[in-house]
Amino acid sequence: MRLVSLALDSVDNLHYGCTTHFSSLLLGRLGASVRLADLPLLVRLNPGVPWKTRGNGAVVLRLYYDGEPEELLEVAYSLALEYSGGKSDVGVVVYEGEPWGVERLRWLYTRGLTSILTLDVVTSTLSKLGGLHAGGRGVIGATAALAALGPHDDFTFELIAYRDPGFWGSRRCVDEVKALIVESRLPPCTFYNVDMLTGEFTASPGGSDPVLAGFRGNCLTPLFEYSQALCEKPHFWTLFRSNQHTDAHMVELEELAPYNTGYVEAVVSREPDVIEGSHVVVRASTKLGEVDLVFYRETGPLNKVARMLVEGDRVRALGSIRPYKPRGVPVLAVEKLQVLEVARSYVEVNPRCPICSTRMESVGSGKGFRCDRCGYESRGLGKVRIEAGRRLTPGTYVTSRLKHLTEPPGRRRLGGLGSNVSLSVSDVIFTEAHPRPTEALLRLEEMLASRMSL
Repeated sequence: MRLVSLALDSVDNLHYGCTTHFSSLLLGRLGASVRLADLPLLVRLNPGVPWKTRGNGAVVLRLYYDGEPEELLEVAYSLALEYSGGKSDVGVVVYEGEPWGVERLRWLYTRGLTSILTLDVVTSTLSKLGGLHAGGRGVIGATAALAALGPHDDFTFELIAYRDPGFWGSRRCVDEVKALIVESRLPPCTFYNVDMLTGEFTASPGGSDPVLAGFRGNCLTPLFEYSQALCEKPHFWTLFRSNQHTDAHMVELEELAPYNTGYVEAVVSREPDVIEGSHVVVRASTKLGEVDLVFYRETGPLNKVARMLVEGDRVRALGSIRPYKPRGVPVLAVEKLQVLEVARSYVEVNPRCPICSTRMESVGSGKGFRCDRCGYESRGLGKVRIEAGRRLTPGTYVTSRLKHLTEPPGRRRLGGLGSNVSLSVSDVIFTEAHPRPTEALLRLEEMLASRMSL
C-alpha cells in the first residue's frame, strides 16, 4: 500500500459542523479499504487569521491506500460538500508520499502557523509537487497542514467525544463533580480539561457544533478516564494527535504585519497604561520598531503581570498582530509572556535624620527637611534615591484560558512519534459510551514511555 495524505479544512461554519467530526465520519466510510499510518492529525494554524471558524484547525489523515488518489479526492470532496451544505470554502487535498520531508511543504506549514497564505500560492505549489486539490479557501489550510507533525515533531493527544445529532444545539450534560474527581486522580500529563481553581469543566465548547467534549494531554490512556464525567452518551469518539499546546507558532516575527503570529523580543520603554475596560497597554522597543503589547482583561493573570512591568524590562511576547494602530504603532495581542530580565527600579524618598535615623518630613519645596522626633532641621539634605524591590520575577506567564497552540508552563515535550505506525480505523474511532484503549494504542503508549525514560 502507498502512503497518501488526505487533508481537510473548512468543512464547518460558525453555526454547525466540525472538520474533525466530518473527518471521523469519512474515515468510518473508508473503513477496511485503508489502514492508518498515523493517528488522525488535528493541526491548529494561525490563530490571528480573521476568517477562521472557531479554532482554525485542519485535519490530515495519513493513509496506507492502494486506490487512485483522484478517486480518494472525489469521494472526500463530494462527501464534504454534502456535509457542509455545499459550502464553497470547503478544502480537500490529496498528496502521495512523505509531506514532512518536502522543504516547500514544511515552509507552507510554518507560514500557515504564523502568517497569511493565499490560494494561488498553495495551489501552484501543489501542482508542482503532484498534489491534488478541490474546493475553495479551505485548500489553504489543508495544504498548510500537510507537512505538520512529522516523525520528530512535538505533539499532544486529544480524545474527542461527539454528540448524537439529535442533541445538537441543546445544553451539554457534564457531571462536573465527577470531572473533578477524575482530574484529581490522573497523573500530571493532562491539561486544560478542568480548572482546578474554579472547578470549571473547560473541555466542552459552548456552541452548537457536534463536539461534546475534547480531552487533551501528553499521555494517551488516562484521557479515556474522562468519559466517566459525561452524563450524555456520546455518538462516538475519535482519538487525534495534534500540535495543540506545543507552541508550534513560537516563531520570531520577521515583520509586524497585520494577522502575523509569533513572538518578539522587546524592551519595555514606557510604564503600563491601564485603559478603559481594564486592558493593559505596554509600549516596547523591538528590532522591528516600536510596538504596543496589549494584555486584554480576559487574559486574567497575564493582565495582572503586565501591570508590574517597568521601563527597561526585557521580555519575549507571543501573540498576533492586530490590523489597527490606535497609538500609531503596531499592536501585538499577547497570549504568552516570557520575562527574560527585570530592570532595577528606583524610588525617591525623604532622607533620614543624621541624629536619630528617623525618616524626616519635608518643610516645603526648597525649604529642607525636619525631624519630627528630635527636631533636627536641615536645608542641605535632598531626596534619597533607593532601589525598590520588584514583585515580578523572570519566568513564563500565560493567560487563564489557553489558546489552542499555547503551551502550558512546565509541560514536558514529546520527541516525536516516529514513522513506524500502522493502525486500523477501530483503533482511533470508538462507539462505546466508556471506551478503552486498544492493544495497538497500549503498545504505542509503551513505546512513547520508553522513549521518554531514556
